Formats: sequence, structure tokens, C-alpha cells
Amino acid sequence: MTHPTRRSERRGAVRRSWTADDAVVDGWGAELFGWAVVGIGAATVIGHLIPDVLPGPAGSATVQALVWIALGIPVLLGLRRSRPRDLLAIRTIDVATGLLLGILLRLADGAIEGIGGVSAAWPALITTDGGIPGEFWGRAAAGTLVTPIVEETLFRGVVLVSLVLLLRPVAGSSAAAVAAIALSTTLFVVAHALSAPQSGADLLTLALLGLVAGILTMTTSRLAPAVVTHLVFNATGFALLAVGTLLA
Repeated sequence: MTHPTRRSERRGAVRRSWTADDAVVDGWGAELFGWAVVGIGAATVIGHLIPDVLPGPAGSATVQALVWIALGIPVLLGLRRSRPRDLLAIRTIDVATGLLLGILLRLADGAIEGIGGVSAAWPALITTDGGIPGEFWGRAAAGTLVTPIVEETLFRGVVLVSLVLLLRPVAGSSAAAVAAIALSTTLFVVAHALSAPQSGADLLTLALLGLVAGILTMTTSRLAPAVVTHLVFNATGFALLAVGTLLA
């Protein structure tokens, strides 16, 4: 028979997320962080080698798929070991927050492009007939719906969480959170810089996106706000590209 006092204690127990000072997430730490770095390195190598072997649209699609796999393997490895409490939860406020911040970040991107007094050029595809190529819509769908999920679960999921859990016993909760956000953002920017040429404005925008996503993940304990923010940011970028091409 269960003692009434113990039963009431269980009912009153506080549900603690992975950000709690005493939280433990089995299998998330230095080793998983190492696998994440390996995945990022593999994705970078793939992005540079495959286009030379398999050029054209087929090569681009193959590269994208292989990059997703390389970045996704550490995520699947971590989730197979354990799931940080609340990390994969989603609430209505997460969607609203992501919509707002994604649009604000896109506006910030335009402002950053215009630093120095030069108006930011309207983005457009290089085409022979002024129309939008058919493969653009596939790239837009993949870049909007898949890439944000893959990148956020890796950089703000595996990397950020592993770094927090690794650094917290040594540096304390606050310092570990700040360091983890900074380091995960740095890896996020470096990975993009190594995968394709980026302007200074692009790198600054990526850093801003990474910082916002990291802060959202740490303050809410959930990935959803960061994923939606990234998704809206990418979606608005593709939308501007499509409109700019039609107006060019």
C-alpha cells in the first residue's frame, strides 16, 4: 500500500527542465559535443567535394541531403541516449515569438546590409528570361522547412545543451549559459562561412540569428522558438528573392 504522504509528495513534485542547476541529461556532454563537431566538419567537406564530382541540380540536391545527414547523426545519437526535458516541447507562445523575431531579424538583415550609407540591393536570381527557375521552389521549401530544424536541433540542441551541461559544474549556471550561447553561435557562423562564401554583413546577420536562437533556447528551455524564428527568417529571405527576381 502506498503511504498517503508519499503519494501527495509525488503529486506536488516540481517538474524540472534540463536548464535546472541540478539537471542531469544522460549521454549529453563532451563526447556528444565531439560528435557534433565531427558532423559539422563532415558537412563542410561534403559541401566542397560533391559539387566537383556531381555538378548541376542533381549535385546540389545530393549535397543538401548529405549535409542534413551529417548534421542530423549527432542529433539522433543524442536523442537515442536521452531527451533533455522540455527541449522538444512546443507552446503557442513559441510560434508567436518566432514569427515576430524572424521578421525583425530579416529587417535587421536589411539594415546591416545598408551599413555605410549604401542602400541594400534587392535580392534577385540570375536568370535568362527574368522568371523564377523551377528548382528554386524545391530549394526554398527545403531551406525553409528542413534546414532550420536540422540546424537548430544541432547547434541549439546538441551543441548548446552539451556545452551547458559540460561547463555548469565548473563555471556555474550563468557563466555556462553565456559561454554555451557564444560558442554555439561561433560554430554556427564558422560552419556557414566554411560552407559558402559570406560577406561581412552575412556573417554579422548569422551571428545575430545564432545569438537570438541561443538566448531563446536558454530562457525557454525549448527549441521551438529558435526553430520558428529561423524558419521565418529563411522563408522571408526566399520570398524577397522571388519578388526581387520577378521585379528585376
